[in-house]
Amino acid sequence: MGLMNISKSLFKNYARCGNFAPLYDMYLFRNLHHVKTVDGVDVAHQLQLVEEIPEGVFDEEKEEIMEIFSNMFDEETGEDLTEITNAQLEAYRETFVKVEQLAGKYVTEKYPGNHIFDIDTKKQKKFGFTKNGNTYYCYLDIYSECSDGTIKVFEVKSTTSSKFFKLGKLIVKESPDRYRIPVSKRYESIFVKGGDNVMRLREVYGDVETDKLNYKEYNTHRQKLFNRFGSDGTGKYVFDLAVQRYIIENSLKENNQSDLIPKMEYYLVVLNGDYCFDGTYENGEPVYGLDPDGNPLFMIIDLSGVTKEWQEKVDAMRRKIEEDMETMAVSGKCLGIHCEHKKSTQCKFQPVCFQKFLQDGSILEYMKKPYAFKDEFGDRVDVYTLMNQGRVKINDIPRSYLDKFYNLVQYDCYVNNSVYADKDVMRRALETLEYPLYHLDFESYGSPLPRYRGEYPYTQSLFQFSLHIERKKFACDKNTDHIEYLAPDHSDRRRELAEKLIEAIDLSKGGTVIVYNENFEKTRLKELAILFPDLADQLWNIRNHIFDLLFVLKGSEKMFAPLLPDELGKDRAKQINYYHNNMHGSYSIKKILPLFTDLSYQNLEVKNGTEAVLVYSQLPYLTEQEYKEKYLALREYCKQDTWAMVEILWGLWRMK
Repeated sequence: MGLMNISKSLFKNYARCGNFAPLYDMYLFRNLHHVKTVDGVDVAHQLQLVEEIPEGVFDEEKEEIMEIFSNMFDEETGEDLTEITNAQLEAYRETFVKVEQLAGKYVTEKYPGNHIFDIDTKKQKKFGFTKNGNTYYCYLDIYSECSDGTIKVFEVKSTTSSKFFKLGKLIVKESPDRYRIPVSKRYESIFVKGGDNVMRLREVYGDVETDKLNYKEYNTHRQKLFNRFGSDGTGKYVFDLAVQRYIIENSLKENNQSDLIPKMEYYLVVLNGDYCFDGTYENGEPVYGLDPDGNPLFMIIDLSGVTKEWQEKVDAMRRKIEEDMETMAVSGKCLGIHCEHKKSTQCKFQPVCFQKFLQDGSILEYMKKPYAFKDEFGDRVDVYTLMNQGRVKINDIPRSYLDKFYNLVQYDCYVNNSVYADKDVMRRALETLEYPLYHLDFESYGSPLPRYRGEYPYTQSLFQFSLHIERKKFACDKNTDHIEYLAPDHSDRRRELAEKLIEAIDLSKGGTVIVYNENFEKTRLKELAILFPDLADQLWNIRNHIFDLLFVLKGSEKMFAPLLPDELGKDRAKQINYYHNNMHGSYSIKKILPLFTDLSYQNLEVKNGTEAVLVYSQLPYLTEQEYKEKYLALREYCKQDTWAMVEILWGLWRMK
């Protein structure tokens, strides 16, 4: 392989996995002559499975836009993930630019000095160095030669400070006040906010241990800053800044400017998770001044010490990258957490390495995989270790390796081609339903910049609901018994939505509100109740009558503990009640629906939640004809969600 120009973004991907370098080379040049394959990986064939990677996807700007995109959605299930296209990235570019501009304004006003800041990456401060013929380089979001003699490097990220404050012990839940939507959680964090509104590790101030946080707890949470694939997400941001620091310092050394290194300080600039927008506008645009509690929109996090600790690891990664580019070997035994399976950050070359696992009955279908397997010695084994051993299918795992009821059910259903259904237990839940039934689904938009009064960064602003009313058993028409609301534009329509919802759901004579995965609907109803105190009683009443259809299938101690006799066992209420092989380990409504009906989302223009949000985000910029078409598409999608719940319920009732 020839010598390379390696950006910070590419460095992170090369460091992800030894397979990335040869696969990326092959993808770019469709050149196989110097790439070796081992472990039987048919690279030439499998690389054809890789869809076109959006142009510039490994550029810094595209990476940041994808960060915004991914932060807007819940990745826990992975069911609504879509292939990120250039059109999607372009749709969110305006948001990215606004965040960057506001962050730059905040930093340059806060720190007097000379600043290099520009939205155009090519106009930003650039550092680079050459090692073994390869050039490593990065651009800096904000480079500041401050009047106090320090040189500050700021990397802007579209995440929130809450992720970092959550590194610690949960100590209290705050009560809502006059203008805040969410009920905030507070942590005894390893970070503290100084008088200059900068977050720093407690060790900087010398008070690591407190009466609520001991040394062991502190170090446990601190260690997460060194795990770039950690579930909390903090490590990947620290790693990004650490790579930047590595390039900067090596660049200074190469240019005989090592004397500047002691002056360098390294910071993240993130959205302030405590910032609550007060509803001030100018010319129709939000004005993000200090909120009523004196919080600015952004928070600065000092990571100078932590990124220094990273440097030895980053140097080792650089050496490994160069080895990988020399050997150019693709292995079938490199699978791991770094693949980030089913995340928006999933490796672009997953179709190559995962081909044999992306089929029905794959080991990847096991639920709660981190806890699924114990070997013959009783030691926990992760799914990637088993995959690298050549275990492909569900039954390639010895049944004795499974110690969770739901995984044993999965194994038996697959081996015996059977369906697991505890009809008696499910019927006990269904018999608690009180008619009429209100099948409810919300759609929301989680903008990084709060749009309306009372919102925080990434608050889920409701813009749509769908409601199917089933007045008695099996008595519901898809069209005539349907009520909906869809905001016609991007103005604040939350009260209008809440009033329409209250008007539609009449619980004065009883009834049940049915949802699928209650946490989302319950949280949104609570937020509306806090935001509109005069509507709170009705909204809380709706919330208190919620019945989660997902619980009937997946099980729930909260739902079933009061319904099941003690002789069934203390853990029975926690267990799943239904499983079919075609669910492939998922209880997503889109997996459940085909098991009870021929209803499908495939004929809809909007097919999932991420597409719905994308369409909503585009509404103000469409032609009149486009607007009519997209507006109708949104209505049909949300209508399908609640009708799906009706069909699933009927299917459960019919189950003998």
